[in-house]
Amino acid sequence: MKKILVCCGSSMITSTLALNKIKNFMAQEHIDVQFVQCKFSEVPARVAAEHPDVIVPTGMLNESAAGGVPIVKGTCFITGIGADQALRQIKEVLTK
Repeated sequence: MKKILVCCGSSMITSTLALNKIKNFMAQEHIDVQFVQCKFSEVPARVAAEHPDVIVPTGMLNESAAGGVPIVKGTCFITGIGADQALRQIKEVLTK
């Protein structure tokens, strides 16, 4: 099963919004995924422990924190601008 790490700055509010939008899209596309949610400060440890296939930050995440895992910017899930493109990018990463 593929795994998506969704992260945000601190309060988990924006990552929850993004996660729900991604979850709905993946269900429509019949792609089984597991979600991991955390704060930016927890990303390196979560990458090491969970081995996600893609990381979706809802803000600026330092690429070095990702440990080489592909990043698809998730700010669009908050603003609504570019969300369809981001969903396609996530799907592309997961179905390679």
